[in-house]
Amino acid sequence: MKLIFQLKRVLLVILMYWVPMQVFAQAPLQTYIDEALKNNLGLHKQDFVFQKSLYALKEAKGLFLPDVEFNTSYLTSGGGRKIEIPIGDLLNPVYSTLNSLTSSGKFPQVENVSQTFNPNNYYDAKLHTTLPLYNAEIIFNSRIRKQQVGLQQAQLKVYKRELVKQVKLAYYGYLQSLQAQKVLENGLALAMENLRINQAMVKNGKAIRTVVSRAENEVAGLRAQQEDARAQTLNAAAYFNFLLNKPLNSSIEIEAERPVSMQKDSLEGHKREELLVLESAAQINQLSLGLSKAHVLPKLSTFLDLGSQGDFIKVNRETPYYLFGVTLSWQIFSGNRNQNKIQQARLDLKTAETELNQAEQQLLLETETAQNRLTAALQSYKAAVSQSALSLQYYKDEQRLYKEGQALYLELLDAQTRLINDQLKESIAYLNVQTRQTELERAKASYIL
Repeated sequence: MKLIFQLKRVLLVILMYWVPMQVFAQAPLQTYIDEALKNNLGLHKQDFVFQKSLYALKEAKGLFLPDVEFNTSYLTSGGGRKIEIPIGDLLNPVYSTLNSLTSSGKFPQVENVSQTFNPNNYYDAKLHTTLPLYNAEIIFNSRIRKQQVGLQQAQLKVYKRELVKQVKLAYYGYLQSLQAQKVLENGLALAMENLRINQAMVKNGKAIRTVVSRAENEVAGLRAQQEDARAQTLNAAAYFNFLLNKPLNSSIEIEAERPVSMQKDSLEGHKREELLVLESAAQINQLSLGLSKAHVLPKLSTFLDLGSQGDFIKVNRETPYYLFGVTLSWQIFSGNRNQNKIQQARLDLKTAETELNQAEQQLLLETETAQNRLTAALQSYKAAVSQSALSLQYYKDEQRLYKEGQALYLELLDAQTRLINDQLKESIAYLNVQTRQTELERAKASYIL
């Protein structure tokens, strides 16, 4: 009876673990990446910022075009300052003399005029058009807006690359949680089988009650670990679906994994968008310096008014008018405010250039570190595969010796435990290689967006 139980247990172990480690799955990752690049809310936010910068550029270009507005006003008044015009005092003596000479009354007497300064019942309606002929501030502002578009575009690509990395890492984390859950399930099955065997042995008087208690504790511990593994799997799946902007409990499709290549990395890198962002920032600071210097340059513009003015609701050939002019303004002194702005802009430019140089060194270090980590992960994976193969062979040998009665049951259990642990280490090493490859891909910016 004992031999039958042992043979069943051996067969269960073979069915569960005598399988190459390259059997757990990997999802159609590219499909998920495309979905994340399309639906991720954070990416949408970045795209809104980019679209806003495009409209800001159009706004800056609009400053070169004419500005036309319609203005109208109506004025009525009473009282206030007046000017006395002595028309009667000047003309009445002359008119009296003329009437005497002509013996007629053709020249009437007139009153003195008292005219107020404020207009009464007066309107003015016009189209006011202005056009800048030369304004260096507008020119630099337009260039700054254009450079900001390039900066936002680079930042959008930075977010996309980081999103691709996070999607891959989240997916590999989900796979690792599945593999851990599978190992614990298999371990629980073995523990249940051990418990059954120990109970039978105690019943037949071939073992003491302590072995049953130990087996029960092992089953309880594995069940607790299994629940924790299930929670980790749910959390990993929820985070993965969060990146894709999908319901958190959405299922994740998986397919057969790809074999690990032991060749040296051959990814061709591209210039990191982070450097493009800093280069754009430096260009913006350079243009801001030019904008600060532009305050001392003259501004030339022209205007044209086309309208009508006169007494209210009284339009004739004399009320329409036009007014054309050219204006020139040149700031002579501003309390050294412009000079201080220029010095601030120069310091901002030096800061941006320093940040660019520092970032170049940091990114080179990141790439070198990622390459070294990948090399170490590949070596660890190679060692794990070799160790797993040795453990499998060791288990086969112990199984044969146990069948022949030349090995103890504890030795077979030790071989089974070693095989399980080494296979789990191999799966972890495989996922570690995928993680390191993802980090190197991000460091080199080799993923094609």
